[in-house]
Amino acid sequence: VAAPAKTAIKKLKNRKGRKVQVKFKKVSGADGYEIAYSTGVNFGKKKTTVNSYNAAKNVRTVKKLKKGKRYFVKVRAYKMNGTEKVYGKWSQVKVVKIKK
Repeated sequence: VAAPAKTAIKKLKNRKGRKVQVKFKKVSGADGYEIAYSTGVNFGKKKTTVNSYNAAKNVRTVKKLKKGKRYFVKVRAYKMNGTEKVYGKWSQVKVVKIKK
């Protein structure tokens, strides 16, 4: 199974209640997407969370974020090869600040 193409974040939008809506480009043939978000630009030592979603929608909401913090967000597509995920490349990182 070939890796899916690279996706791109179209828009990050602040939502009421410490949420961010992530809109990204759909990838043909993808079985799902992973959204990674972190308070650290390198997604390393700082808190990083990765959530997986099925390919039904290209808009997802990330919840339970901290007010006043900057979050770095990236997305990648994946295809299933049996029980194993084959990942595409991460999108460019976008930044959003959670409004107070």
